[in-house]
Parts: sequence; structure tokens; C-alpha cells
Amino acid sequence: TFPNLVASMLRTRFPGLDFKFDHKYLYHPRGLKAILKHRLRFSPPNVAAISVPAMYAARSWRVNMVYEMAPEVVDTARSFLQKIEARIKGNTGPPGETTVLDKMVAVHGPIPLDEYERLLQEALEFCQRTSPCRLVLMGPGRFNEDTIEDYPVHSPELWASVNRMVLRLGARRNLPVINAQEALADYGGEVFTPNNHRWSEYGHEVIAREVETVVAAQVVESS
Repeated sequence: TFPNLVASMLRTRFPGLDFKFDHKYLYHPRGLKAILKHRLRFSPPNVAAISVPAMYAARSWRVNMVYEMAPEVVDTARSFLQKIEARIKGNTGPPGETTVLDKMVAVHGPIPLDEYERLLQEALEFCQRTSPCRLVLMGPGRFNEDTIEDYPVHSPELWASVNRMVLRLGARRNLPVINAQEALADYGGEVFTPNNHRWSEYGHEVIAREVETVVAAQVVESS
């Protein structure tokens, strides 16, 4: 995936620097501020790239209820609980993906764009106020016209609207933005896997080059 490609590219570009990469999954925008607060406190990065997908605005999401209240608990406890449950079940192989945490879920509908922007704004303000960490934003990729996926709110305009929101936030907070839509604009269906919005191997390479260029500039400034 593109984060691994970016990591390799940065190590090649800066052979004299020691890089450590930590890739965290965003379960829902409502937990972004809390999870950033947790990560900035316990393992503060020099550069944090925040990817803002359109999918949260397009469909309903099952969200862990513990994560709703304290996402940092899920962030730190998941691997521990997987090991415990594996022992309880007598599983001698690798821990499974499902834990008791995964069974405590709530369902949220598509998040309105104004609410999405408010949550992002609060998280970015907090980071800029409390940490010297350099922030980089990344908008959603291009809408795949050949997708067979169908969600309650699902259109090229929605994807473009989320991207404009990210560009607007970047300008407002004076942050660099990785414009994935623009990076993919000159390509056809080869940047997608068939019939959905997931990027193909080639698509990941295209995005990785764009991400590496923007992040590398932040690495130079923070060194």
C-alpha cells in the first residue's frame, strides 16, 4: 500500500535520517481529536499525515462504542485483547481479528459535510495549539465512474466536495495538502481495482509519489 511505498521512498531520499513510521486507522471522524491527543502525548511524531476519506460522508458506519467514548483505549488495548481471547479460546495460532471490543458497536449514518469539517477543524486546532508536530492533510482519491458500489450518498460531486473541504481547511490552517484527486486526474481506470474505489497497485504508486513529495518537504523543514 502507499504508506509502505512512501516509507521506502523517504528512506532512499534521506539515507542519513532514522525514520519510524506508525500507521493508524481512523475508525470515525468523531474520534479524530481524541486519538490525535493520545498519540501526540505518548508517541509524538515530527510529521503527521491525516487522510480524509469521502466514505464517511457516503455511507453508514459501524463504530465501536468503547471507541466512541475513549478511542485511545481501543488504540492501545486491541492487540492485548486479541492475545487474551486467543488464550481463552485455546487458540494456539495467530490471534483472530475479532475481540469483545469489536462486538460492542453503534451505527452512524453518513456524516454531513458541515459536521465533518467541524470535527476536522477541532482536531487540527488542538494539534496546532498543543504540539510542534507538522501536519499534512490528504483528501479523498478520485471517484471511480466504473464502480458498482452503491451507498445512500454516492457521487463524483460528493467526492469533489470532500476534497474542496480538505483544501479549504488546509488554506485556513496554513497546512500543506496532498491533492490525491488532482494527482489521479490524468489517469484512467488503471489506477483502480475493478468496479470499486480501491486503488490498484499502480494507483498506490501514483499516490505514493505525490505523498512522498509533500511529506519530504516537511521532513526538510523539521530537520
